[in-house]
Amino acid sequence: RGSRSTHHGIICCLVHLLKRLSRIQYTPVAPVAAAPDPDNTMTAHHGHGLSRPPTSSPPCHQFVTLLLLLLTTSIASAFGPFSIPQPAGLSPELITSLAQTRYNTAPNECYPMRGKVAVITGAAGGIGRELTRVVLDLGGTVVAMDRNETGLDMLQDLLLDNNYEGAADEQPRVICLPTRHEDLASVAHSAEIIKSQFPKIDLLVNNAGVAYNPTNCEPGQDKMKSKHGNDLAFTVNYLSHFLLVEKLLPCLKASSEGGRIVHLTSTYHFKVDGSELIPHLDCNGNSLGPMAYQSDPSLMSKKHIERSYANTKLSQIWHSRSIQGCTSVCACPTWAGTGIGGEENREFLEKFAFPVGGAGIASAINAMFRSEEELGDAATGVGQSIVANSRILEYLPFKNVWLSDWVTRMGWRDGIVDVAGLVLLLGQRFTFEEFLVQRSSRESYDNKKGRKALYEWSLKEVMPWL
Repeated sequence: RGSRSTHHGIICCLVHLLKRLSRIQYTPVAPVAAAPDPDNTMTAHHGHGLSRPPTSSPPCHQFVTLLLLLLTTSIASAFGPFSIPQPAGLSPELITSLAQTRYNTAPNECYPMRGKVAVITGAAGGIGRELTRVVLDLGGTVVAMDRNETGLDMLQDLLLDNNYEGAADEQPRVICLPTRHEDLASVAHSAEIIKSQFPKIDLLVNNAGVAYNPTNCEPGQDKMKSKHGNDLAFTVNYLSHFLLVEKLLPCLKASSEGGRIVHLTSTYHFKVDGSELIPHLDCNGNSLGPMAYQSDPSLMSKKHIERSYANTKLSQIWHSRSIQGCTSVCACPTWAGTGIGGEENREFLEKFAFPVGGAGIASAINAMFRSEEELGDAATGVGQSIVANSRILEYLPFKNVWLSDWVTRMGWRDGIVDVAGLVLLLGQRFTFEEFLVQRSSRESYDNKKGRKALYEWSLKEVMPWL
């Protein structure tokens, strides 16, 4: 009931207290052995002269932190003019500096990507559109792939209207390729065009993606099928990019600095254990492919729709760690204000999630330009991490329990991860980090046999278009 300035002061105090709590090192009264943390998701963090150890902090600390996050978010949402601002993301100066280091240019070079080529899928909107802007700002050439031809035309007009310096080259700086990722023939055709024009490619960003809305989708519906009659989301999010990588890999290897592939994945992959990604056979010994690839309801999991997005994101991580001869990095934008959840949910995401023009693309930019030394575990084929931008999941208590095998067998994992996703949405702005390498799920790196089986099946599945 107080004044708006009073509420604003309360919000600031809560945020300050939250930050202090996240930095405190708790010391038990009696010597107690630290609880093991096989996921090793916590990293060193310093502030106010105190350090947070790499092991998980006490559950009470984490619960208090989460309660403060939720309380702060509720108050902030209630008073719009005084709401907690979204983090700004990476500054243009930092982005330019990262690109200068990545491409070995002079420190005063304003266009470190001059002469470099980036291929970006899903470039007509959302994250892909903003990453296209970034590459053009850095002087690079963008091959923009998207099924939305109107969006590609608008993108090209907008970018040309901005009159980018250094854009008056003989070759256009933006090449728009209408591509339907639900049709592997369309992806293969676009890849051939790219190869014919660009024998060397410096960057490939696999960003295009779709997600089902469980409220208006039913297993077996035509709108959930690809051009080839298989699951739409699995084809668009994973298999089409698998094909694109196979087609463009020689061009990426030819890059003078060594090409790089960035996969826009998600921490939502924690929802699944990979069992629905293992190719299986029918009663006659014929390959049916992964359960997540099926469009026949009789061959689907009972939770096919709910797990679809998570399955495709784990597939991407497995694929990234199977690529040889080229640096491949996975990045999670966390919740970003895009249209992937459908136009009916765009307004909601734009209000609560990271803006795609700021913090929403931070992890992708880091994956694109950070050195392999900085990326560390996230840039190796045997790695166990992805590039992230929020520490909120590190504060969740009992991670070892809710990701354990017995919780998965009991069928509780889905719901637990859904709740964690909501906590992430509410709290991500308070725990934003400009650069963060974070451990992915245990199944993403432990199940090497499953990862190999999926890779070999995928290679056979796309063989007609190679």
